[in-house]
Amino acid sequence: MTLDEAKKLLTECIREELRDHAFGDAEVYWMKDGQEEAAGYFGSKAEVEIRGTIFKGPDAHELRKCGTIGAVERNDSTGPDQYVEGQCMPGLTIEGVRKELTGE
Repeated sequence: MTLDEAKKLLTECIREELRDHAFGDAEVYWMKDGQEEAAGYFGSKAEVEIRGTIFKGPDAHELRKCGTIGAVERNDSTGPDQYVEGQCMPGLTIEGVRKELTGE
């Protein structure tokens, strides 16, 4: 699948996002007629998989713009109210996250 073919397919989809406000990353899904057409991750890397083809880096970022935005939800409970892509919440540490999740 070429990048242009992927753009055409995703343009016909609804784009749903799960955003992590604490870490500034997001999981993105493109849905059409109730079926998942593609899935992507945008954070420490950018990657979109469509029907077995993987697009990375700048190509993945181009695809993220495709589709009509649908549901945008959070997949964290500790981050700031405002989502900032690529920005980790100030003071956030792996130890702090572990403590919050496990209570230890």
